[in-house]
Amino acid sequence: MGKVLLTGANGFLGQRIVAALRRAGDEVRAFVRPGRGGALEGVEVFEGDITDNDAIEAALTDVSAVVHCAARVATTGTWEEFAAANIRATRQLIAAAQRAGVKRVVHVSSLSIYAVDRNGVTIVEDSPYESEADGRGYYRRSKLAADRAALHAARAGAPVVVLRPGLLYGPGKKPPLARQSFTAKGLKLLLARRDYRLPLTHVDNVADAVVLALRAPNAIGRAFTIVDENIRQEDYTQLYRSASGERWRPVYLPVGAVGTAAKVVERVLRLARRRSPVTYHQIRRATDSATFDCSRARTVLGWSPRIGVQEGLGQCFTALQSR
Repeated sequence: MGKVLLTGANGFLGQRIVAALRRAGDEVRAFVRPGRGGALEGVEVFEGDITDNDAIEAALTDVSAVVHCAARVATTGTWEEFAAANIRATRQLIAAAQRAGVKRVVHVSSLSIYAVDRNGVTIVEDSPYESEADGRGYYRRSKLAADRAALHAARAGAPVVVLRPGLLYGPGKKPPLARQSFTAKGLKLLLARRDYRLPLTHVDNVADAVVLALRAPNAIGRAFTIVDENIRQEDYTQLYRSASGERWRPVYLPVGAVGTAAKVVERVLRLARRRSPVTYHQIRRATDSATFDCSRARTVLGWSPRIGVQEGLGQCFTALQSR
């Protein structure tokens, strides 16, 4: 593949992509924010701001392919900050890569771009975009716009592939128990139905998909959903408790009642011109589940999840216990 420029190389997913690229025999140029490249070994480090077009063009010198993993994921910040980092930077990077003659750009997107309009729906890559992104915060809203921008560029001739990973977990941080959960006196309060489908994706399985997306001959111009397993919340909770060795009892909160309460709070705060910390839309998306069909990734990329949920959880908690 030659030299691959990887943005966001020092992040949770980025570091696993670095390792996967190196195993595949690729040279890696890691694009990181100034002063953030110390943990990366065996790669060329390029320090710069992803919103700086001059830095992007310099980083693309002698590069054959790009993996765009960088994004602003903070829970705070202005819309302008998210738009600059997640939308305009994506457009600028793809355009600059075209000018530089880069052969392929893999853009790492998110499942949050999809609309889940009812519980139990099956989602494929051509399913509708989320229409209520404004209710989900600046991060998801900006990721949706970046996904649109990447595929728009692909239709205009850019050599772009889009990957949409699921709920990420893996060694390096504690895995999520549910979309929304709370701890109280030996209990885990889960804002989820027992049959809610968690779209889990191990970071190493995403890294495998990136390597394949850089090489698959028919991948350009297409999006791919990358989800290991649409596991039931109740089954996952049991695996999680076993792998962690923790002792607590799960309590499934009445999602209907919580959703109704959220609606009331939103209306009251709207009258006061304030934004609710938790919206009805967010609660609905955390409780109305979908099955994500990954047939396209399997047939076009040749991807399949190498690490299953039970093994992945074991890795997570082994790593946490060894700290």
